[in-house]
Amino acid sequence: MSQVLEPVQAAREAIAQRRWQEAHELLAAADADGRLGAEDLERLGEAATWVRDPVEGMPYFERAYAAHLEAGNTRRAGYLAAFIGHYYSGVRLQRSIGSGWIRRATRLLADEPEGPEHGYLALEEALVAWGKNDLETTLEKGKYAEELGRRYGDRALEVRGLQRQAMALINSGELEEGKLLLDEAAAAAMSGELDPYSTIVVYCNTIGACRDVAAFDQAGEWTERATAYCESQAVNPFPGMCRVNRAEIMRFHGKLDEAEETAAQASRELSTWAPRIAAAAYYELGEVRLLLGELAQAQEAFDQADGLGHDPEPGRSLLLLARRRVAPALASIRRALTDETVSYPGRARLLPALVRIAIEAGDVELAREGAEELRAIAERYATPALLAGNAHAEGSVRLAEGDADGAIRVFRRALRLWQETNAPYNAAQTRLMLGTAYRAVGDEDAAMNELEHAVAAFSRLGARLDRERAAELLGRDAGEKVTKTFLLTDIVNSTRTAEVVGDAKWTKALRWHDQTLREIFRLNEGEVVSHTGDGFLVAFDDRQRAVDAAIAVQRALRSAPGITPDVRIGLHADEATHVGENYHGKGVHVAARIGALAGACDIVASKSFVEGVSDVRWRDEREVELKGVAEPVAVVNLVWR
Repeated sequence: MSQVLEPVQAAREAIAQRRWQEAHELLAAADADGRLGAEDLERLGEAATWVRDPVEGMPYFERAYAAHLEAGNTRRAGYLAAFIGHYYSGVRLQRSIGSGWIRRATRLLADEPEGPEHGYLALEEALVAWGKNDLETTLEKGKYAEELGRRYGDRALEVRGLQRQAMALINSGELEEGKLLLDEAAAAAMSGELDPYSTIVVYCNTIGACRDVAAFDQAGEWTERATAYCESQAVNPFPGMCRVNRAEIMRFHGKLDEAEETAAQASRELSTWAPRIAAAAYYELGEVRLLLGELAQAQEAFDQADGLGHDPEPGRSLLLLARRRVAPALASIRRALTDETVSYPGRARLLPALVRIAIEAGDVELAREGAEELRAIAERYATPALLAGNAHAEGSVRLAEGDADGAIRVFRRALRLWQETNAPYNAAQTRLMLGTAYRAVGDEDAAMNELEHAVAAFSRLGARLDRERAAELLGRDAGEKVTKTFLLTDIVNSTRTAEVVGDAKWTKALRWHDQTLREIFRLNEGEVVSHTGDGFLVAFDDRQRAVDAAIAVQRALRSAPGITPDVRIGLHADEATHVGENYHGKGVHVAARIGALAGACDIVASKSFVEGVSDVRWRDEREVELKGVAEPVAVVNLVWR
């Protein structure tokens, strides 16, 4: 007996110290001898969840449930039934099985004296109400769970009850009150007061709430925190959940290639154990591919999301619009908006698509109604991205109604807000519409300027269809074919670094970064084409000058005292179209994708580029597939240290 108890005790200590792999091995060995009781079966389920995934852990929880029930521990059995029910309904999407477990929990706890177990059941009941957009019941159940957690000293239950209330309040339009509760819950997670499962739940719900109201900067900050927590705790399955959120934030900030890769990775990691979250990853993958102009691949991703139970709107309607199927697109988005379970934030995601599609369909009155509803929601939540989206929608309606002067005023406001939130794709969309409005009032110089900026931005982002649309408005014959060397810089992990050092120090570091890089480019005769917040696009006539500039940038960042950003750099020489002060075309496109291959402090260049430079050393030659490029491209890392 002592030989069995000794490793079990060691496993319990490992669980307490969150050494999941060690605990799993010890408990699994003990379980093979049939010596584990109900509580240790729970511990084995927890360890299996963290080192593998919940699919591996759930059989142990089910066995623990049966053991508790057999021992007459009805309260703990009721708690586990609620926990297991949440897994099957909310994660595996096996709702019939999940509902059966929730009914077991309800029956087992019905005659038991009130305790924290009733609070955990209330959390699940709140989630069911949330899915039906029954915000009143969600709020009520959240308050009950919080009160029980406070009464019985269960901090995790108390905090998760607060968060259920926050979800209900935010989605009913009570942003300030909801945000206060959300912040309180998030602070508890950050301070280490909660168990790992509850900590991850709080992080995920906080990210979701920020994302729902288009507070993407805050969502990005919490995503970085959640990712760091998962990595520090060695909880294997859950980084995939963080990747879904990160992909959406990347898309918003115009990092489309990275967003696509991240969403695809998340869908692969989550598909085996979390179909509901994998569905969100597939939807995000569809959104990114739609922006990249990959319509068939977007359709496939939306279909996969739909098959797993995730509503593929507004992506599916916008895909129909991209295929010039305007009438079906309008019917599709109108159906989505008739769903009574859609909350205010949910409607805010759908309404911009309604406005755009209705204008294309010639139904300006419907577009006006959509813009007015969007305005009410944007003013209710007042996040910059919602306000920008509302201004863009209002400007589009005014332009469609023939009020080009009025459209210009609100488009300019939208552009400023998009730029403040670092949303380059949305900013380019607004520039395109602003250029159209300027043309309508006869200001061709202003129109050309905005359209040139739009074409250049869409080219950098890889948004092929949007670039073609903007180029058509600009005039396809406009511009001069030139061969240039393109240098792109990008700050790596800017959100996480800002979080660590603080806003004031990071702002100072960014100012130094911008001034230093601009001076290096000037000294090396580089033409700064654009500056997007995290990086520069620079054109050079001379390849050696471009190499000298790239190396000078990395050496300046490396040797500077104090806090400096980590930067990655891409180099490529190719043909592009020069329009005004901007460049677009394959050369810029390939350079951007080469830059995305680099890590922090790296300079990656195409081999064809370095072969035209005499004074340069490189290593790590390899061939890579670049999106939008038919043939593999040979690239190298420049040696600069």
